[in-house]
Amino acid sequence: MKILKYLFLFLNSLLSFYAGLWAYEMVLWLVWEQPISDGDLPAIRYWAGIAYLIILVPSYLLICFFVTSKIKSAIMRLLLYPIGCALVFVVPTLFIFAAFGGGNLFSAEAFLFYVFFISSGVVFGLGYALSMFLTSNRFEK
Repeated sequence: MKILKYLFLFLNSLLSFYAGLWAYEMVLWLVWEQPISDGDLPAIRYWAGIAYLIILVPSYLLICFFVTSKIKSAIMRLLLYPIGCALVFVVPTLFIFAAFGGGNLFSAEAFLFYVFFISSGVVFGLGYALSMFLTSNRFEK
């Protein structure tokens, strides 16, 4: 059962990363009416991927483990997993901006990364809640 849980967490991580990338592209298209260029897409995948792996996945897991250990209500957990994971959105953006020597955290570029990481956190939190529900003892009878 543990292997299944870890596989689900791995797939959840991939899904949440690509949900963030999709949200980035959709906001770019909806707000600024611009498609993402072929040159920008690999750079965004690369830098967001590094920030995601180094900062967000460990942060998401720590937040989810903390919520699991402190909150007993299933409804509150369902709410706190995605909210908690979404609230760390500024940290990976700071990491990306620091890698390029700084920048304005209120710029359009920062806003796109905020959307990326917030939507990624929501998807990760909901996926984590689903994994907790599926691996709970309710199915082991």
